[in-house]
Amino acid sequence: MAPGLRDAKRTAVAQRLAATAFDQVRERGFGEVTVDDVVAEAEVSRRTFSNYYSCKEAAVAAVVVHRVEAALREWQPPTAADPLTLVSDLVDHQIRVGAFGSLTEVAALAVGHPQLVPFVREAQWQLWVAVGDRVLDVLPGAGDDDVETVRLAVGALFGIVSASLIGSGDRSGAGNLRGAVHRGIARLGTGLGRPAASEG
Repeated sequence: MAPGLRDAKRTAVAQRLAATAFDQVRERGFGEVTVDDVVAEAEVSRRTFSNYYSCKEAAVAAVVVHRVEAALREWQPPTAADPLTLVSDLVDHQIRVGAFGSLTEVAALAVGHPQLVPFVREAQWQLWVAVGDRVLDVLPGAGDDDVETVRLAVGALFGIVSASLIGSGDRSGAGNLRGAVHRGIARLGTGLGRPAASEG
């Protein structure tokens, strides 16, 4: 099998396992789903499951990464935009296509299942790194300032989203995420209302 086909097959299996685990947990509840249930529906062996995920929590959280990565490939960036505008537009795209909806749902599942929280945090961090990398991909010849701006924005947004999804107990969905993200980007754009420190 050619390397490209092998990678595509592995990605498809990982996505199927994550989607199956997520759907089963959402429908039946976390405590009612086992890895055996997931592999039976996905029609793979338990060993195959363990080649992709360490446990059902990892598989459930991975659905977020798979959906966001698919949406990243579909994003059409605005032309001649600055880094913060690109980050904002990409986040809007993710919300419009529903990719962040799964993030909200998985975070809501983690409220009643603390064992899921570290996996949700890891999935969030993976998606924010992917968002930053995608923005930098469309900034040809990005200078150090552009790279730093994108990384700063992504890091700040990771904190904002993490706090609103898991830390604060606010589960009202992607609409509130959009507002929190845009407020964060606006504040970054104005320097958080404080003058820049002089370098010395």
